[in-house]
Amino acid sequence: MARCLYTGLQRLSCKGKHNCGKDTWSGRWPGDTDCERLGWMIGPGLPDLNRLLTEATWNPTTQQWDAPS
Repeated sequence: MARCLYTGLQRLSCKGKHNCGKDTWSGRWPGDTDCERLGWMIGPGLPDLNRLLTEATWNPTTQQWDAPS
C-alpha cells in the first residue's frame, strides 16, 4: 500500500491535484511506526491506526504523523 506523501493517506484513493510523490514500501503498514513512536497502541503489537487518523496531523516535510499539540 503506497501512500500519498502530500496527505499521508492511501495514494490509490488520493483525489488531490498535487504530486503524491513516490513512497517506498517498508514492509510495514503505513502508520504502524508512527503509532509506536507516539505510544498509541491498543495492545502489544497492535497500533491504534484509528486514533492516528483522527487525532494526528500529517507532516509532509518529515513524512510522519504528529500528535496534536
